[in-house]
Amino acid sequence: MESGIKNNNAIEISIIVPVYNVEDYLSFCIDSLLQQANLCLEVILVNDGSTDNSGAIADQYAQQDSRIQVIHRENGGASAARNTGLELAQGEYIAFFDSDDWLKENSLYELFNTAITHRAEIVMGKIWYCYPDGTLNSPFRPAPKEMLNKLLSGKECFVGLVKSSAYPPMAYSYIFRRDYLEKIEARFEEGIMCEDELWTCFALCQAGRVVVIDHEFYYYRQQQDSVMHTTNLRHRLKSLFRVTDRLMEFARRFDFSGENAELKNWLYVHIFKIYSMTFGYIAGLRDSSVIIPEHHLDCFWRDCREMMPEPQKICRNYFQSAETKLKKYTDWRSSDWVASVDFHIKTGKKSMLIYNTIQGEELNLKIEEVPVDWVITTDRSYFLQADVVVFNLPNLYPELEDDLDKPEGQIWVSWYGESEENHALLSDEEIRDAFDIWICCKQDEEQKEHPLVALCRNINVM
Repeated sequence: MESGIKNNNAIEISIIVPVYNVEDYLSFCIDSLLQQANLCLEVILVNDGSTDNSGAIADQYAQQDSRIQVIHRENGGASAARNTGLELAQGEYIAFFDSDDWLKENSLYELFNTAITHRAEIVMGKIWYCYPDGTLNSPFRPAPKEMLNKLLSGKECFVGLVKSSAYPPMAYSYIFRRDYLEKIEARFEEGIMCEDELWTCFALCQAGRVVVIDHEFYYYRQQQDSVMHTTNLRHRLKSLFRVTDRLMEFARRFDFSGENAELKNWLYVHIFKIYSMTFGYIAGLRDSSVIIPEHHLDCFWRDCREMMPEPQKICRNYFQSAETKLKKYTDWRSSDWVASVDFHIKTGKKSMLIYNTIQGEELNLKIEEVPVDWVITTDRSYFLQADVVVFNLPNLYPELEDDLDKPEGQIWVSWYGESEENHALLSDEEIRDAFDIWICCKQDEEQKEHPLVALCRNINVM
């Protein structure tokens, strides 16, 4: 397995890989890193407190190949693990990879050779998203042909990529010259998600020599149990607001006039694109205990008169999208299904939480139809207090942030549509055991009263 590493001073690329509970994928990842011909490389595996066999697998590889070193540390997140790797890296260039992804065979040399040829501080290659069915695609448009294989400043590169919707913010899309990272004192911000949004923007916009090549090299595994699919929404929102706050601080270094005008304009576009996504998450919130942090949406209408027409128009669309999504959330917060719920519970009414609805539709129910001794809410902050919790099983898992433990005495109801009767979850015995009542809504039947109203009455006589 081992190939001739020259010496510590001759390492060409250091590959830094945070490792956390990826025992099913780690060997495939490491093998792909070691199958990179014509490169003198080191692989730094930072075991970030894994509780499965990932650490042992990493150690086994290190025993077989001197190019690999393994660092074991307490769990601190991907940023902390990457920073640990940066402290140890000896390569002329640095690459960051995720431990469940893989490299195309013999592909990394092309990025390194381009970097050496142009004396580049950063080189960007082409990545693919890989789905369980084998499908490959890219969420980004191709970089414009006029940007390829030529030396650019980092500002030119960032503007050109954002303009063309071709900007990948993920650190693994690039390799970075190590002495350049040391010069700008680059470190990943710890304690947040989406840390690449900060890292890549800061590193790219400060670089003097960047090259973009149309060379496929990195495969990003898409899976439902990845970090982005399972991490608590509160942490995700907090992180995204932190990212936009720090990016706005960075944008304030520049003016809307002068040599950095175009950069500032397109930084605003990128920031408000993130805001649109962030407020999209907020629009789907059903938990009034989540606090929306301070933000910079008002910067758009304060600064738009100074902006260039094209980025101003794009920014306006993102701004309006974010505002619309925020209004959806605030309308929900002030709706009959959230407002005054505390008051009603304190008066002794029984409470029913609709955790999620069939196909995400709004409740087709008028508040005056609810029995007087009940209060119905869609606010998940009442989960522990509710006497009854109603779930739509087929659509539940994508909305779960954590496993739910059933409080003692609480009644769980599975509520499903006629089209969902044959869904696999509804026939799973382990899942069925957790539920006390099952309700099927027949679309072709004329109902005298709403199923949830009927549920309240039926529970009253149980």
